[in-house]
Amino acid sequence: MLNFFRKTSSLSTLQSPDVGFFQAWRYDPNAGEKRDFRLDFLRGIAIVFMVVNHFESHSYFNNITQGHIYASAAEGFVFLSGFVLGMVTLKRIDREGLKSAMRRLLERSRVLYVTSFTLMVVFGLLSTIAPGLTRPSFEAAPGSWWQIIVAAATFHLAPPVIDILQLYVLLLLVSPGIFWLLRRGFWLPTLAISWSLWGIQQVHPYSFSMHPIDREFPYFTFATWQLLYVHGLLMGYYRTEVGKVWKRIPKLPFLLAMGGLVIGFIVAAQYDMQLGLWPANVMDRALWLRFTDRSINGPVRLVNLFALFSLMFAAVDAFWQPLYKTFGKLLVPLGQNSLYVYILHAPATVVWFLIPGLVQGSAWLTTVLQAAAIAGFWFLIKYKVLFNVIPR
Repeated sequence: MLNFFRKTSSLSTLQSPDVGFFQAWRYDPNAGEKRDFRLDFLRGIAIVFMVVNHFESHSYFNNITQGHIYASAAEGFVFLSGFVLGMVTLKRIDREGLKSAMRRLLERSRVLYVTSFTLMVVFGLLSTIAPGLTRPSFEAAPGSWWQIIVAAATFHLAPPVIDILQLYVLLLLVSPGIFWLLRRGFWLPTLAISWSLWGIQQVHPYSFSMHPIDREFPYFTFATWQLLYVHGLLMGYYRTEVGKVWKRIPKLPFLLAMGGLVIGFIVAAQYDMQLGLWPANVMDRALWLRFTDRSINGPVRLVNLFALFSLMFAAVDAFWQPLYKTFGKLLVPLGQNSLYVYILHAPATVVWFLIPGLVQGSAWLTTVLQAAAIAGFWFLIKYKVLFNVIPR
């Protein structure tokens, strides 16, 4: 998740199941931390997956992260962004008032817009001077210099790696309207609007999209990706009520059902994405690809995400102590500074693709280099390199 705010609050009401033997391993919501480290840990996982996937290569990391399930780091970022925003903004509204809190959202949207515009213009203009220099964002110049600038300013560029920033700008722009509805208790109309946008996009894909000049269709379409964000935002805003519902759910049957779904989707992805053997019928395959399409978040993909998110949060909460001792010192700082890492990884990805033979090189070498890159980002965070320049 791109980190909209620098502070998060505790999810003390969202308890995962009582795991009996492992009770001492669970996360303690009453430990007194100002942040909920579980969220930072999950964001850290998403950051690692994002870096590994964007540093595309024949590596052992990529063998784990690509093509094995209908999910990616981006879905986790968008959902957690909404979740954290709902929690933080609720407290900010109570403390500062609605207008002040909404001004903060619009200011954050401005920062992300400037960041998105800068990256796209720099990469785009470089592609006019040296085609292929800015792969994978631009294989070739998408237009003349002035077309690139205008397209970047009006959301008509959608280069891989950096295109998701535009989605976050739009999500933040509509957030004041969502909070206005929630302050009046209109959570049901909010969900109805969100699902209606998603539904129309399923029937008429990309009908609400700004068509980019560098791709046939945008990858992060607002009408469908907002569904994850809105549900996360409502869950964060109504975290107390959500926690009460969560406590009433029979945990073992629920998590077993979610686990069964995830395993089923992993098997399906193996035969579909890895082997291309199923579904075999042309019409069935076309329908399945549409239902699992990432850009429009098809219904099968949404079911998979719901099951996966539930299991991941439950697992991190139940096994928090050993997970934190093993991976926490790495993942939590990455998660707390996810926007910073995201911005830095964009030029690093360009450099990665410029190294001859690296993409299809030795699996051991590329795995070591990917690990070194992740360690490098952690090192920059530890010593706060350019923290006063690069948005976080």
